[in-house]
Amino acid sequence: MMHCPYCKSAAHAKSRRYMSEEVKERYHQCTNLECSCTFKTNESITKMITAPPKPEKVPRASP
Repeated sequence: MMHCPYCKSAAHAKSRRYMSEEVKERYHQCTNLECSCTFKTNESITKMITAPPKPEKVPRASP
């Protein structure tokens, strides 16, 4: 949820689309009926905090 840049009320996401694997464009609409501002944002990955562990290689059993 974002806040409306004009009236600061809650703004709900109405639609989104991926621009790339790491960037999403989202359209928001203000929930204040007197305002009804519609705006878009870009959401992106800026830093990886923790990466998933690499799987261990299991040795093959001899036939």
